[in-house]
Amino acid sequence: MRHSSRGPLPAALAVAGLAVVAFLTLGPRWVIAPLHGAFRRGMDTLFVSAGASMPWDDERLLNAVMFVPLGAAIAALLPRGWWFVGVLAGAGVSTGVEILQAGVPGRVPDAADVLWNTIGAGLGAVVVALVRFAAALVRRVLVPASPSR
Repeated sequence: MRHSSRGPLPAALAVAGLAVVAFLTLGPRWVIAPLHGAFRRGMDTLFVSAGASMPWDDERLLNAVMFVPLGAAIAALLPRGWWFVGVLAGAGVSTGVEILQAGVPGRVPDAADVLWNTIGAGLGAVVVALVRFAAALVRRVLVPASPSR
C-alpha cells in the first residue's frame, strides 16, 4: 500500500466540516433559522428554474448536503482503500449530534437525520474514492510499467 503525505488541507477541511456541522446542528434556533430559510429558498429557486420540483423534502437534502464535505475530507485524509471510514465517521458524528440535540432548547433529535447525514457523508466519501480510482487508472494507462529485471 502506497501512502503519501497529503498535507494539511484535508485535515483543515475535516476540522472546518466538523465546525460547520456543530454550528448548524447545535446552534440556537434563532441563529440557524435564517440560514435554514435561505437554504430552502435557494433550493426552491434552483429546482424551479430547472423546471423541476424538489424530489424530496428539502430538510432531508439539507441534512445530506451538510455532511458531504465532512465525509469527503475524512476520506481524503486516509489511504485510498479506506474511503468507507468517511461514511462511518459521518454516521458517528451524526449520532453524536442527535444525542447532544436532546439537551439543546428548541432542538429535536430525529433518527431520520442520522440516515440523511450519513447519506451525505457517504456521497462525499464515494466522490473522493471515485476521483482517486480514476486518477490511479489514468496513471496506469499513461505511465508505462517499469521493466522488470
